[in-house]
Amino acid sequence: MNLKERGITVGDLLIILILIITSTILIKSFSKDKKTTLNYINQEQVINKKIIIKNLFE
Repeated sequence: MNLKERGITVGDLLIILILIITSTILIKSFSKDKKTTLNYINQEQVINKKIIIKNLFE
């Protein structure tokens, strides 16, 4: 039987709900890791610029 003949069942809805929840959790965790990595890179750039400016005025 195909989907048109039997309709959408509770099991189908449960599977769809589980897929949506797991994908949103994964996307949020990856974006969180990306933000922390970008913050670390930005902090390194700021520190390097401060060192360069300090060396110019010494």
